[in-house]
Amino acid sequence: MYKRRIKVFVALVIAMMTVVVLRLGYLQIVRGEHYRRQAEDSLQSIRLLPSRRGSILDRTGRYVLAKDEATQDFCLDYRFLTGEENYARRHILRIARAEGLTVEQAGRIYDQRAQATWRVAEDTARRHGQRLEDTVRSIRERVRRLREGRDFDVREQRMSHPVVAGLTPEAAVELMPQLEALVGASLEPSHRRVYPYGALACHVVGLTGRVWKEDQDAHNLPADEADWLTRKRTDYLNSDRIGRRGVEAMCEEILRGRRGYRRLKAGVGDPEVLEEVPAEHGRDVHLTLDLQLQEFATKLLEKHGYTGAAVVLDVELGEVLALVSVPTFDLNRYQEDYELLSTNLIDLPLWHRAVAFRYPVGSTAKPITMLAGQASGKVTRHTTFHCQGYLHNPSSFKCWIWKYRVGHGTLNMVEALKDSCNVYCYHVGNLVGLDYLASWFRKFGYGEKCGSGLPDERAGLAPDEAWLREHRNRNEVPADARFMSIGQGIMEATPLHVANAMATIARRGKHLSPVAVLEGGPPRQVRDLGIPPEHMAAVWEGMFRVVNDSSGTAYKPFHQGVEPLPFQLYGKTGTAQCAPLRVDGRVVRSGDMAWFAGFAPRDKPKVAFAVVVEYVEEGSGAKTAAPLAREILRACHRLGTIE
Repeated sequence: MYKRRIKVFVALVIAMMTVVVLRLGYLQIVRGEHYRRQAEDSLQSIRLLPSRRGSILDRTGRYVLAKDEATQDFCLDYRFLTGEENYARRHILRIARAEGLTVEQAGRIYDQRAQATWRVAEDTARRHGQRLEDTVRSIRERVRRLREGRDFDVREQRMSHPVVAGLTPEAAVELMPQLEALVGASLEPSHRRVYPYGALACHVVGLTGRVWKEDQDAHNLPADEADWLTRKRTDYLNSDRIGRRGVEAMCEEILRGRRGYRRLKAGVGDPEVLEEVPAEHGRDVHLTLDLQLQEFATKLLEKHGYTGAAVVLDVELGEVLALVSVPTFDLNRYQEDYELLSTNLIDLPLWHRAVAFRYPVGSTAKPITMLAGQASGKVTRHTTFHCQGYLHNPSSFKCWIWKYRVGHGTLNMVEALKDSCNVYCYHVGNLVGLDYLASWFRKFGYGEKCGSGLPDERAGLAPDEAWLREHRNRNEVPADARFMSIGQGIMEATPLHVANAMATIARRGKHLSPVAVLEGGPPRQVRDLGIPPEHMAAVWEGMFRVVNDSSGTAYKPFHQGVEPLPFQLYGKTGTAQCAPLRVDGRVVRSGDMAWFAGFAPRDKPKVAFAVVVEYVEEGSGAKTAAPLAREILRACHRLGTIE
């Protein structure tokens, strides 16, 4: 019995030892490399190296409109942010050893330094217009999300995080002497976005903003698709910025870079650099804008105190040479001025009028109406209608000339364009019908976005019968072919739509989506509208006579009392009626939208353009918008765009 017990005991011991040996073998041989890496990692840290965002330049590359400027971020260790006891204890023991103090004395010094750290952080954040509490809360929340589903610490818990971003070199130099007396504080290299030309082309250049959780959810790599380091290099972190508007948003993937990193080994003294991978900086983006033309056109509208827009396109390439929206705002002061800018409901300075405001286009629609009429086969350039100042009676469907209690008389299509006769267009609209006419405005892009890729772009509106059936109960504005034929009623478009329509006419029916950047941007839309040359010739002649015939609606602003342009052009005036602007039920602005659009020069058009001035109470497209277009075209000649 005794011997049997001994044997059982020995067998159990052997079994237990076998299990231990097998387990040790598994840990050392099979899993040894894994645990060795874990041990090495615990003695290493990763320091991310910031990437520089690409610059935004004009078409020549001479003028920089947006660039990253080297800055420093004031960072705090996550363990200090969360008040981790082990972290504090290690610092207290270090102070005690270094200064020969008791643990109690060292603890008091640590508390003083910790309080000083928070004071410096709060003061620095306040002076730079940042909210420390919000930033710290965001960092803690992000790390909490990273820890979800894990029973171990993540690297972010042993890292420093920016709590005040974008310190200037002067501010960083001021802080450096204080760092030794703080706890867990450091300065890390970073960048901030600056806009050397401030308000110039501000709506085109756009803005960056702090990354939101929604951005991270949409763009960051899932944990199962990439390792930790790859995600740290490419993911959007809480302290990052992302393009919010304009080209900054449109070309985010090009402008944004990829972080580098430095792998450090802990030790006595300065940590040893085990590996360094440099950051991949973002690439530059060139706008198609001619910055000198952009500046001239902007100052021209501002000088007259107007709100409105001006667009100039290269006819052959469809590139945007000027995309002006007035009023403007200083990109460098956007954060400081945001409350004033966002609450200005009268001038609306944050709106990009050239691509995001839909206006009634008025008589700039008439060239398209004439093309639709000819394409239908129901009218030709020689078809005549009689204008007595109104269509059927003086109370409705009047011609603009009826304010003088006269009509245009009997005229053909070319003469109707020259005189901008509403009655002629009413007849064409009646003959072709709403659906057919709307289809032609859509051919010219009025029913969709222009396609430049700018995030603010808004689709035009060219409603047909189906649209009216769907929206009739929601619209009190009348809509039929007669209103559409003169660019009134529900039909609306942006200045970029109108300028691009003029470019399509200048190309004799080849429609191109406009281009705003030389790198990136959406795929190009190209379509041939198949317009017969004789149809286009009638429109060209009518638009030529608008400016160059002594009875044309735009003859005076180009030929009387002014220095004539050194070339001839084609144009179309427009004076569109619109509802007054109301704020809190009170009318704050009223008047018409004054237009002038066209292309130049005569023999081989180089540029197409559109100018709109808002809420003109006295005047018209000829008196208000045409003189602006004249000086913009003069600048095009001076700058060599038109020879």
